[in-house]
This record gives sequence, structure tokens and C-alpha cells, in this order.
Amino acid sequence: MSSWLASPQWPVHDAVVNDNLETIWLLLSYGADPTLATYSGQTAVKLASSDTMKRFLSDHLSDLQGRAEGDPGVSWDFYSSSVLEEKDGFACDLLHNPPGSSDQEGDDVEEDDFMFELSDKPLLPCYNLQVSVSRGPCNWFLFTDVLKRLKLSSRIFQARFPHFEIATLPKAEFYRQVASSQLLTPAERPGGLDATSAPGSSETVELVRYEAELLRLLGSDVEFQPWNS
Repeated sequence: MSSWLASPQWPVHDAVVNDNLETIWLLLSYGADPTLATYSGQTAVKLASSDTMKRFLSDHLSDLQGRAEGDPGVSWDFYSSSVLEEKDGFACDLLHNPPGSSDQEGDDVEEDDFMFELSDKPLLPCYNLQVSVSRGPCNWFLFTDVLKRLKLSSRIFQARFPHFEIATLPKAEFYRQVASSQLLTPAERPGGLDATSAPGSSETVELVRYEAELLRLLGSDVEFQPWNS
């Protein structure tokens, strides 16, 4: 069973928006996912405003993806407690009034939805991308992945399902957005993409937008479960 969670905004996003390096450092050390996006498609990297926070997140993601030997970024400054000592209110109680504490009762309890995607087959990779300047980021599948799973040609798919949105994105731009928002090793990068894609290349990738009906065609079921916080 595979699953993923969706939430309007996660503690990681709050910490980044408030430029709280102490908190984001703590959250990541406990396994928080820095690639999660809000419903509007904003990842932690996109929400960062200060140079320190941007550099910290960039270095953290690069380390998780793995660096090639000889990469000048292999050695980067360690963010010890010294960078936090001058912050006002450093000695805060991060566990004050945690979820489930006894003073939360009745109608005051906030409820989040956990979203689970269940499938007997491996889930297709889904990418949070901005395909045009006139619209925000949303989730897309690679069209080639969908066609392969459904064993259909592009022509037959579009004839049977003309209501599904299909978009085209330059391959270099697709790779740039994927590399900044998802943790993929070179072997896992879709379509043989790599960081050496020539600027201005005319190569493109076709995408089909993530929709509930398409998920059902791909053999997935989506379930929502409430969680009180």
C-alpha cells in the first residue's frame, strides 16, 4: 500500500515563512519532508525569503539527493547553534500545547484531512509543476507514463478522453522544477533527464493533469481520513 498526505500548510512551511531556522532545523532532524507542497503548490524552497534560509534548504536538498565526487558543494558550512544564539526568543517551548493535549475539547478541535492513495500497482510519479505564468503549480503525470500504464497510443487516449488536460513543457524547465521540489537520484530522474540539458533546447515533455477520474483509470483509489489536531 502506498500513500501520501496533503495538508493546507505544514509546520515546515510555517517555519520557513517565519524565517525560523531553529524550528526548520529541528523539524528536518526529526524526518520532516522539505518537498511537501501546500494546496497552492508552494514548497518550502519557494516560500523561503532570506538568503540564509534559501541556502540552508538548497544545501539540505542537495545533500539528500547525493553529490558527485569533486562537487565544490560537497563541503558546506555546518549550521550549528551559533547561528541561532542572537535570535530573539531562542529559548521557546516547541512542545507547548502539542496536538492531543487535554485542554482541547469539543468544537475547538481543528480537523485536518489525511489523503491516502491506494493501488495494487506501483504509483506513477506525480510532479508538482507550473506549466504557464498565468496559473499556479498543480500536479501532473508524464503523458508517456500514463500511456504505458494504460497500453494506449496518444491518439487513442485523446480520442477516448478529450476532457483530460494535456500540456507541454520544455524539457530543461521540467527538469529544473522537478529537481528543486522532489528527491530523485540521477537514475530515478524521468525521461533520462540530467542537469546538462542544453539551454534553449527545443526538446519538450508532454504532461497530463492529475485528476480523480484519471487515478481510477490508473487503478488507484483515494481515501480521506480526518485527524484532530
